[in-house]
Amino acid sequence: MFNKLFWPAVLSVCFMLPLQGGTPQTVAQGVLDHLYTTNGNYRFKKPKLTISTENNKVAAFSPWKNTIVLDQKAYQICRDFGRDSLSALAYILGHELVHAYQTEIKSGRVQTNFLAYNQHYTTDTRIEKVADVQGLFNAWLAGYKALQVMPDLIERIYKEYGLIGKILPGYPTLAERKATTEEVLAIALDLRDLFESSNYLLVLGRHSLAAAGYEHILQYYQGAEMHNNLGIAYALSAQEFWNPKTDNFVYPLEADWHTKLARTSRGPEAADPALQPLRTALLEKAAGQFRTAADLNADYLPARINLVCVLNLLGSSVEALKYAEIHLLKHISGRKKAGGQVPEMAEIALGITYALLPGGARRAEAEALFKRLSGSTYLVSALYAQQNLQCLYGAPNPDVLSNMPLPPAFRQQINRMELGSTSNLERTTIDANNEIYFAKKRSATAGSGTFVFSNNRGNLVSLLRFQNRNLADVSILQPEEDLSTAAYRNILAAKDGFYLKSPADRAVLKVDAKGRVLEMVKYVEHGQ
Repeated sequence: MFNKLFWPAVLSVCFMLPLQGGTPQTVAQGVLDHLYTTNGNYRFKKPKLTISTENNKVAAFSPWKNTIVLDQKAYQICRDFGRDSLSALAYILGHELVHAYQTEIKSGRVQTNFLAYNQHYTTDTRIEKVADVQGLFNAWLAGYKALQVMPDLIERIYKEYGLIGKILPGYPTLAERKATTEEVLAIALDLRDLFESSNYLLVLGRHSLAAAGYEHILQYYQGAEMHNNLGIAYALSAQEFWNPKTDNFVYPLEADWHTKLARTSRGPEAADPALQPLRTALLEKAAGQFRTAADLNADYLPARINLVCVLNLLGSSVEALKYAEIHLLKHISGRKKAGGQVPEMAEIALGITYALLPGGARRAEAEALFKRLSGSTYLVSALYAQQNLQCLYGAPNPDVLSNMPLPPAFRQQINRMELGSTSNLERTTIDANNEIYFAKKRSATAGSGTFVFSNNRGNLVSLLRFQNRNLADVSILQPEEDLSTAAYRNILAAKDGFYLKSPADRAVLKVDAKGRVLEMVKYVEHGQ
């Protein structure tokens, strides 16, 4: 189950380059377009963008014109950040883009002012803090380093606009703005860490905990991929209540960089009727989240694929086919056929639908589709197609807990990772009703740290995340490798790669599309 899995999108080369080529208008427009696409909320029309030479606001949003105005001077300040120039620009534009979504700004028809922040007209601190937090998180999801550059950028802006050491009516002092910056940055960093950790929880099969994480983030950020991943958590929870009639197939439920693996044993036995209402309720909640994501962004293919999967899991293969014919076929056939792993996941979802139709009317089409994709150059597509072909022929679904040993070099690296003490960490409440908390301890090594989910009785899951630098060029899997038929259950696909879980090593590896390991996670499930 997966689809565009959950880590920040890999940007195209043009978005990663500093502000050197192109005019301010074209470069800034490219950044705004990318932020808007990443957010995925197309219910709101994308604001226009203009460059101003007045140089008295840094940036502003005009609700009656639906326009973001960017100072020429602010653009030049961002340019001075060199390789991080686009990240600096993404923070400013991301902040104003959030204002375009805020009902308080829209209904009040109040023009914002980045420089005046909360002291301009009737704009209050809460609205501006929300714009900062959501803008930073959106920029991070889009692949920009806005979280890193924000503090220096604020100070540079105050210096270049001549506000350091001055107390001017309508403008917060630098000390006040720094204090606010520190506050919103801490919130945005917590959301980032909670998001990534929740994705790993999906891989570990801790779906309800992951759902609590996503639901907490949705209080701050309502992007399409957040609804998609929450739907994934519900769908995976439902599959813990095994239904052999539909669940023997391997569903390409896709997360936005993270998702899949049920925890319960699976077998050919009939589904427990007493558990079916709970399963159905979870699947319907999943379908609701996928529909919300698709409503926000009609082009968001992962949610469409996932909804087809859930309709099949609900036993509604005819409805699934009708939906797929409307929303998936145009992406996988004809002149507009797209390439890549995600469209192949759409084909697999369609193949499962064919296989489940009453009377076996389109079984031959399912067989032909699975046979063709079994030779895909995309590892996960090939694995899923091969396994679904075997399921079509009546082979039993492999045991979920079967293990795929890691290569010795990675096992040695993981064995050297020590979790350490997790006591006395400051906890953030992510689910007050169920008393679920999240805590973290960042390591001095960039990209590493310990992350803990707990309740009032103690720790539930601890994750030690470690960026892979020592074995960065080593590929762990190749598309042509003949993997065990049980191995696929420990692989969770993503748009730009997959996760590989090793229960024997108590580890999860984040892997790119070429099989290179990006990150290693050592995990402890307390009380198990």
